[in-house]
Amino acid sequence: MSSATSNMAQKAAMEASAQQGAIPTAAPALAAVAATTTLAFLPKSVLTELLTSGISVGTANTATNPLDVIKVRLQLARNQAAKDGAGKPPGMVQTGLNVVRKEGVLALWSGLGPSLARGFFFGGARLGLYTPIKTALVPEGSPSLNMKILSGSLSGGLAAAVTSPIELIKTRLQAAGQTPGVPTTSMGVIRAVVQADGVVGLWKGAMPGLVRSAILTAAQCATYDEVKRAVVATTGMHEGTQLHLTSSMIAGLVTTTITNPLDVVKTRMFVGGSTYSGAFACAADVMRKDGLIGFMKGWSASYARLGPHTVIMFLSAERLRKYAGLQSL
Repeated sequence: MSSATSNMAQKAAMEASAQQGAIPTAAPALAAVAATTTLAFLPKSVLTELLTSGISVGTANTATNPLDVIKVRLQLARNQAAKDGAGKPPGMVQTGLNVVRKEGVLALWSGLGPSLARGFFFGGARLGLYTPIKTALVPEGSPSLNMKILSGSLSGGLAAAVTSPIELIKTRLQAAGQTPGVPTTSMGVIRAVVQADGVVGLWKGAMPGLVRSAILTAAQCATYDEVKRAVVATTGMHEGTQLHLTSSMIAGLVTTTITNPLDVVKTRMFVGGSTYSGAFACAADVMRKDGLIGFMKGWSASYARLGPHTVIMFLSAERLRKYAGLQSL
């Protein structure tokens, strides 16, 4: 029975792929994985959504990991400079050069393992659940902007709540070069966190991370969704790389601006451990020391990473969805 179901899924995917001019071997591969998955409580279409989304986010994470490392180091350097009363810290380019000079080129891929794990599971969930949740909320007709924002918030928040420890490990590894003697492996970080704060310490910073993820997903997906349809309506542009590139670039700009304050708080809590009693205490500390502008620290580095990440993620997702016979985002 399962073999017949798998064959039917592969055949349907190949027919959809041929109609759209896709690579014929990609659709059956993705369909087969989804069709033979043991998670029977999820519809196969949802499993395919999760699979294609996880691969697309993992691809984007790999390509932009160096920018993510530089962003974290830049935020921490500026925080340290404010504490010490030192002069202006180095910019994004100089920060990257300092990392390479002191720690080697591979340091730019610090935390790649947790980043890929988080990208596949967290990214797959937050992007992959967006369309199913949107469809569940609005079974018929075109969903409003509010429904799209709600769908993104739900998918992003759920994904972040489950995968927050992976994000903490990744951030600690990326910041490891800042302090001599700190753990430089995933297991080392886990042991250090559990010894200092207990198992619950692995969810330190989970709340700002959850809020950020909900806002990030809502901003990314809803903006991309709306901009894409607006561009089609005003220019007559058809589905394709040009449309996806234009929409994802605008989505990246909007998303970075909206999420940067939460990113600053989340990074400081992840690295600071028990220094802050909670997200509000951390935000108050930022406000007291740096003012409102402190919440925009590292914006250029964030956009340099999140902009390309958003573009690569959506371009990959659209292509994989086409191969798998899924509807365009």
